[in-house]
Amino acid sequence: MQRARLIIDPPSTGGWNMAVDQAILETADETGLVTLRFYQWSLPTLSLGYFQKLADRDRHPSSLNCPLVRRRTGGGAIVHDAELTYSLCVPSTNRWSSKNEELYDAIHKIIISLLNEDGIPAALYRDTPEKPKIEDNSSGLNSNENSPWPVDPKSFLCFLRRSPGDVVIKGHKIAGSAQRRLKKSLLQHGSVLYGNSIFAPELNGINNISGSKYTFDGLSSRLLSPIEDYLGARLDRQDLSKREKMAVKRVQNSHFKNPKWTSRS
Repeated sequence: MQRARLIIDPPSTGGWNMAVDQAILETADETGLVTLRFYQWSLPTLSLGYFQKLADRDRHPSSLNCPLVRRRTGGGAIVHDAELTYSLCVPSTNRWSSKNEELYDAIHKIIISLLNEDGIPAALYRDTPEKPKIEDNSSGLNSNENSPWPVDPKSFLCFLRRSPGDVVIKGHKIAGSAQRRLKKSLLQHGSVLYGNSIFAPELNGINNISGSKYTFDGLSSRLLSPIEDYLGARLDRQDLSKREKMAVKRVQNSHFKNPKWTSRS
């Protein structure tokens, strides 16, 4: 079994969190490591998608007092608060680097399986031109029950949008991911919304929908084994290398702490 790296970070700023993901991607071929990272946010933070305009944040008054960061990945804005955030980086030398669609669905299906084990009817969202379809992976059935249709694809918040492969519970989106490729290495990062935030009161997390009591620690610990099985790799707890830490500082200064990057349109 190949070895891979696990990083579990303490709560950090938006600029640091985004810079770490970028640094891991930039150095992936040098380290040759598959890296799974679980992380949190020191303050509730709003992240803009790559293509969103800074002025658009005025469309969401509830999050105006949150610190702001712009992601390198697309999609709608995310209020990072009561959530587990993860990233999975695969170097170009690893076979999974060319299986981006499979990797995307696999991580979401692992999340779904965990929730299904606890009796929570999570499923993959599959979009069609005619009507929404929710793919129930546990039974092989499809259901449109409680699906919020139509969904505005231009909603400011990512969790008010729906894309094929999102994780939904009774029509509520509770997990979504995005990918970025650099020199054939692949980074996938995403959010699993387990709670409600006062900075995005229109969104419901897993606990609000199901009455469960998921936490960052509880979710991250239970996701490790099935992700290891899927990757065929043993995840060893490690820290960033010295070179990666230098890259984090560089990327923070050039992008994620740079007002020009944040305000780009």
